Amino acid sequence: MQRELIQFLTKKTRHRKTFLMPQTREEKDEYDPTGCKDYFKTCNVLGIIPVSSFVKTLREGKAEVLLRHHGLGPKGAKAIAIALMTNTIVSHLDISDNGLEVAGGIAIATMLKDNNYIVHLDLSDNFLGSPAAFAVASMAKVNSTITHCYLSGNCFDDKAAEPIGEMIRGSYRITHLNLSRNELGEEGGVILGSALAESEVLQFLDLSWNHIRGKGATAIAEGLKSSQTLKVLNMSDNGFANEGAIALANALKINTTLEELDISNNRIGENGATAISKILSTNDGLKVLKLGKNTLRSEHIEPILNSVKGNLNSPLQCLSFERNTLSLVGEKLVKELKETHPNLEIMYAATEGHQIEKPIPPPLEKLKKYAVDNKLELKDLFQSFDKEYCGLLSEEDFRNALTHISAPLIEIEKQRLIKQFQKEKVQDEGQEKEKQEKEKDETEAQPVVFVDYNALLSNQ
Repeated sequence: MQRELIQFLTKKTRHRKTFLMPQTREEKDEYDPTGCKDYFKTCNVLGIIPVSSFVKTLREGKAEVLLRHHGLGPKGAKAIAIALMTNTIVSHLDISDNGLEVAGGIAIATMLKDNNYIVHLDLSDNFLGSPAAFAVASMAKVNSTITHCYLSGNCFDDKAAEPIGEMIRGSYRITHLNLSRNELGEEGGVILGSALAESEVLQFLDLSWNHIRGKGATAIAEGLKSSQTLKVLNMSDNGFANEGAIALANALKINTTLEELDISNNRIGENGATAISKILSTNDGLKVLKLGKNTLRSEHIEPILNSVKGNLNSPLQCLSFERNTLSLVGEKLVKELKETHPNLEIMYAATEGHQIEKPIPPPLEKLKKYAVDNKLELKDLFQSFDKEYCGLLSEEDFRNALTHISAPLIEIEKQRLIKQFQKEKVQDEGQEKEKQEKEKDETEAQPVVFVDYNALLSNQ
């Protein structure tokens, strides 16, 4: 397998052909479990600069490799693949948002056919495309350790659904699979639904932010009927409307293992809400149900609340109607539910015609929660935009960083964060003199605002 990966890494580049440096007898005898030596040699061959944080992780024998937003590219991925081929320490590999593309994805997948120590794999936001999906699926058939596989934001379309479906069927280890923010459509939903029915280990499946409409959602619902392991299903932001909602509700009549279902923002209306309310009167499995951002009025939500109220065996702990409002009747039902189901948290926007009772989370709290939910490291993010390594970002760079991760903050919330952590940048005499000369002819020079991101990160 190592020979196979080395052959892949030494293919002709645009200008020349590169080969791994030959080893002396002494080097062959010195076994390096960290992979550092192979990494330096491969970087030299490929003409790239080694990533210091990766080298430090290997040398210190740490189990987690966190290399988000490092701009590795295909060559960087190939070098890391060679290093991890024989590494027996690393168990978590996160190289999300690095522009690995097809070649880099294939290199990592090839390495994982031989490496049986990595348990968590995150290849999100790398533009892998459908060709790399085949390589990842092929790897999953033989790899015996990976349990968590994150592949969101990789431009996977319906062509990629076929190998991914085979991966779901064939893998006996992957329990968590994230395919959010891809381009899976109707046919993709049909393929994945069939695979879900045959999976014997999958517990978590995230299909949010795809293009799975009614037909695809119905197929996934059919797969859910047969699943005996799935506990969490996220189908939010797909637009499958009432057709998909009704199919999923019917699936819950049979399925007894699903504990969390997110079908937010799917254009679900009255008919879908009615189907859901009927199943909630008897369901004794769901603990979390998210229905927010749908086209639901209070009169559509109230039957759902009544169904839960009448089901004393309901284990529901969270019922979300985010951005939906309730009438006074609905508000009364919520209060009654809190008495019969004291462990149930019900979230909604407001009571119609009244002020919002629940305070809106501060922007910093909102940002940090978003980062945790999406496995984002804010420190790494801000440092990647901090070209001077001074702990400060210009307002423009700070805004660009928030845009880069699609932070769910409106303009006024961004302004509040900037104002809260605004700090003047200390400059030496040379910089100050240069600045004064530059602004000498400007009648109204606009001051540059800087954000102290270290203070932001340490704020509780």
